Amino acid sequence: MPEEANKQPYLYTDLSPSARIIVSYMQFEDLINGRQWVTFSDIVRYTGLSQRAVRGALSELKAKGLVEAILDVESGRRHLYRLIQKNITLVEEKVEPAVYLVDVGLGIPTMLSFRAYRAIRASAAAYHTRSVPRQFLEYTKCTCALIPIEYVKPGQVASIASKVIGSGGSISILFDQLLDWEFISNYVNSLREAGVRAIRHIASASPLTIATQMLLTGIGGVSSYRRDNLAIHIVPVEPGKDPGVKVRGSAVKVIEVRKRGGGVEVDLSAELGAVKDYYRVLIIYEVLPSYGA
Repeated sequence: MPEEANKQPYLYTDLSPSARIIVSYMQFEDLINGRQWVTFSDIVRYTGLSQRAVRGALSELKAKGLVEAILDVESGRRHLYRLIQKNITLVEEKVEPAVYLVDVGLGIPTMLSFRAYRAIRASAAAYHTRSVPRQFLEYTKCTCALIPIEYVKPGQVASIASKVIGSGGSISILFDQLLDWEFISNYVNSLREAGVRAIRHIASASPLTIATQMLLTGIGGVSSYRRDNLAIHIVPVEPGKDPGVKVRGSAVKVIEVRKRGGGVEVDLSAELGAVKDYYRVLIIYEVLPSYGA
């Protein structure tokens, strides 16, 4: 059994990427859906992590006293898991008057970080790109105006932000960092030119974080996630090997994460079929075909 009274609570940022995803999922199930106990199958299904990754992360969380496990008396075989909230410090960003740039990452609602959830809920308006699935927005139960940002000019967003922040409020801009930054950077530049200095960046579970973890640990197989008609594949590739990924639709973006020197290098314009002489992890964004069209 884990100790429920740590002298010093663990920081959320000190956990491995997979453990953070599981903590975010369990916290939302508890605080938003009222489910304290979840099963191993629940965690695998709703986080998109592999069974191996979930086992490793649960072992980490149990060892640190952050998760409790009990035997499900109804089934007699499976275990139930509960997050021990008081043993972890989230280091939340305060919802102060500001523009919050929210990277939706994988775009899966149950992986939404609590900081992002609070920021969106507190916003007077939430602007979003096409990359943000509607279910992600609905999951926050936000009563704010949900506005497709492509229909609003950068100068207009900057003007509205200045007025809202001046009256003590905040707005959010939701986007996919890997797909939309070139477009969103125009809005960020307009905000800065208009004198808006309170700009905060918040990230949810990101493909880049998972890919980096795979690269550094060498652990994990192919992981795939789905949001609307977009699929995100995270694929580890051995040296001299072809990625071996069969894309049913069209690959809109391929990103390569690799080691360079003592650090990690990211190529935002990689090629899908290239063979390299080093270990790498590919992030593939694929637009799936619509068979009902």
